[in-house]
Amino acid sequence: MAVSDLKNKGLDALKRKRYELAMEALQEYLKFQADDGEAMDAFFTAAEKQREVAGKSLFGGFLSKASIGGKDPVKRMASCLRALAKNPTDKKVLMSLGSAALEANAFESASVAYRMASAVDPEDNEPWKRMGEALGKAGRIREALDALGEAVRIDRRDQEAQKLRKNLAAEGALKISGFETAKSSRDLIKDKDVAQELEMEARLQLTPEHAASELEKVKAGSEAAPDDARLRIRMADLLLQQHDEVGALRELDHALGLDPANYELSVRIGDLRLGQFTRAYKAARDSGDESAVKTTHAALVEASLAEYGRRVQEHPLDLGERFRLGRWLLQAGNVDQALAEFQQTVRDPARKVDSLQLQARCFEQKNIMTLAAKKLEEAVAEFPTLASPKAKAVFYDYADLLERSGNADEARAIFERIVEEDAAYKDVLTRLSALSA
Repeated sequence: MAVSDLKNKGLDALKRKRYELAMEALQEYLKFQADDGEAMDAFFTAAEKQREVAGKSLFGGFLSKASIGGKDPVKRMASCLRALAKNPTDKKVLMSLGSAALEANAFESASVAYRMASAVDPEDNEPWKRMGEALGKAGRIREALDALGEAVRIDRRDQEAQKLRKNLAAEGALKISGFETAKSSRDLIKDKDVAQELEMEARLQLTPEHAASELEKVKAGSEAAPDDARLRIRMADLLLQQHDEVGALRELDHALGLDPANYELSVRIGDLRLGQFTRAYKAARDSGDESAVKTTHAALVEASLAEYGRRVQEHPLDLGERFRLGRWLLQAGNVDQALAEFQQTVRDPARKVDSLQLQARCFEQKNIMTLAAKKLEEAVAEFPTLASPKAKAVFYDYADLLERSGNADEARAIFERIVEEDAAYKDVLTRLSALSA
């Protein structure tokens, strides 16, 4: 059988819902063609579907350090894929797969592996950073910048992510501007706007002296072209570097007036305004003024409900925004509305466990304890082992609810599992001693 036939066999088996056959064929194909993002995507789709059909295995996905090791990166990729066929959401193995694929120059496959890892833990910037690196090496500059931007958003102190982003933006500006391959002045002008945008991205982090000089140039340009929203946005970037948030918001508001359909810009403005409310609330807590804490928290909740409500109304299919809205609805005491949002966001693999936990909290507040326990049971089923902090937190919450509901024996059994894994976790030893007594 030709190598291409293996891929076709896998894709065809996936269509016919023969998931095990699909995984086998695609794993074999990727041994010969390691850099195929489509095949890697299809493999993970088959693995997820097979897991849904067969249920979660307690031992699926286990991969020893010895099996990950070895000099041949393609063989390491194969080892990782065998483990991921049983547990496609094992973040550690996904990261190992991405690393092996990068070493094998299989950049498309690496980007898929890191994308899957980022979905498992969206608030860890490492998968986003490595995804940006892989996409950049694959020549997908814009997508790489988006991934690196997310990495920087999660951890603004990550110098490596900032450097990768800056270098990639500069490289992209050079390539898109055409200086490497241009044969005429017309070629150089062809993608000028895109090149300028990337060049600005490359120059986001300037020294104070350069930032001041750049700001004067952009102001002059904005006066000459008052209807250019991009110049207003660039001015806002420079003002933020000078810690002038009021001025930056003024320019961003002006830019949005010029480009009202720019949803991403409206989100950026919303984030900056919510940041002001968050800092006011934090300052009140630090001061110990209970009256100020109450006032600033109420203002933060009201502003958050308005902002995330607007985003969900404009983009009802964005499960990330629905999840954020649900959390603020729950804080505001709107339990029924929050529950409705979490019943939507549970469809997002990256937020499934959190959504189940929050559904349980909603049902508990409604005093429907059986459904609360059912949702936490579903969350527990997502973790075949207790190796991760998230797994221990979910098991702990489930045991706590069972104990409070009067199911002492079941609670004790779960606390015992946590103690066997990590006896220092929270107060599990104390809880287990009390239940055993």
